Amino acid sequence: MKNLNITITTSILLLSLSACSSKTATSPSQNEALNSVTNTTAQKEKDGIMQRSMDSWIKDEWTPKTQKDEKVKTLDKDESRDFKIQEYVDKSQTYLKDSDAKETQSHTKKVNSLPVIGN
Repeated sequence: MKNLNITITTSILLLSLSACSSKTATSPSQNEALNSVTNTTAQKEKDGIMQRSMDSWIKDEWTPKTQKDEKVKTLDKDESRDFKIQEYVDKSQTYLKDSDAKETQSHTKKVNSLPVIGN
């Protein structure tokens, strides 16, 4: 009796495992069970708010202010050269030189407009 149980269990196990291994693999896009659960017509993700903000800042502020300097313009024309960190430093100096006075004044106005607390 014990041998019969082991034989039946083993044969059922072998038949079920051989049936699973004989099926051909399907790609995830053709898997009907997966497609019924997931949404395959989903739109591609758009850039996040930080990326859009950074892109607009580069387009509207960084590029126009840094392109005023002739040294930066000549470096940007040659696209075959390797990037050097000094180029970024030059661009940042040009950007800060142009916007430094405006931001310092506006910051001073903000600080002076704050209420005084204490004596």
